[in-house]
Amino acid sequence: MKTKYRSIPPFVMLLKMAMYELGHIDHFLELINEAKESRQTFLEELAASKETQEPDDLLVDDFAQLDYFSELAAEFTILGLWRCVELYRSRAMSNALGRDVGKGAFNNKEFVKQLARLGIQENRIRCARSVDELRCLNNAIKHERCVGEELSAFKCWQKKKWKDFGDMQPHYSRLRPLAQRYLEDLTNCLCRWWKKRGA
Repeated sequence: MKTKYRSIPPFVMLLKMAMYELGHIDHFLELINEAKESRQTFLEELAASKETQEPDDLLVDDFAQLDYFSELAAEFTILGLWRCVELYRSRAMSNALGRDVGKGAFNNKEFVKQLARLGIQENRIRCARSVDELRCLNNAIKHERCVGEELSAFKCWQKKKWKDFGDMQPHYSRLRPLAQRYLEDLTNCLCRWWKKRGA
């Protein structure tokens, strides 16, 4: 009697890899916040010290650099979050339709088209709109350095068109669980396609 082995869709392992990568970004953010708090405490103690010989304007510059460091780190978390989504999508398409097709998944329109070939409508995946916002935010950070045309189409960015982003950390905190839900739902859709394909 032959034993029948059930094939596990590759998308399950790809999701585990993506979750691992997301955990790295969360850890990076924790380390950044700890470093900022530590440096801020040091500067506050230095400013309060009567023995300090530092001119006030140097401390002001140090505090300003601390804010800049925090803003830059928050931008990196957004870029990293989108990278996780983008890499998952490319790896998934490589497994489903071949390596050459997977390379095209870095282009959003091409990814949506490839997914439709599998009978999956990208806009029906949970949190797809939020992930599209993440994509646009990533592009704005890298290419425009402000809230551009594409990003301002999203409700929470409309009043900031052509302005600075502001504090990115709340946006990371908001988009991070939505990106995870999107990846989980996309994985479920891909696994259903995989099972139908093998039936």
